This record gives sequence, C-alpha cells and structure tokens, in this order.
Amino acid sequence: MAAATRADGVHPPLTAEALQVIAAADQGGTPMFTSANLARIAKENGVEVSSETTPNDIIAELRRRQRPNS
Repeated sequence: MAAATRADGVHPPLTAEALQVIAAADQGGTPMFTSANLARIAKENGVEVSSETTPNDIIAELRRRQRPNS
C-alpha cells in the first residue's frame, strides 16, 4: 500500500491538510471514494495511492505516520 519515504522508516511531520483529514475521519467524515484532493494530500505525505487504494487505507496510513512508534 504505502512506501516509506526514508530508509529508516522515519517520516516527516504530516501536513496540516493531512491532520484535517484524520480529524474529519475521527468525527465520522470518511469519504466514500478517493477524490483527487485526498490522493494529493496522501501523496504530499508520502502515501502511495493506486486505483485500489481506499480512503480508509489512506487514513490508516496517515495515522500510522502520525504515530510512527505505535
């Protein structure tokens, strides 16, 4: 699904938009499909997006990158 942006597995901090996506999902705002905007946010945060990547996949990966030690 997602590729690491660095060999050591440490990722740069998430963008403000990525944090907003996570916050919206926490409030029940998970999108039904991967929009161009969601794909852009994912890619800007190092998450690879394919035609089979779901919004839940993207959000899960953003959460993982938010808390890399968990």
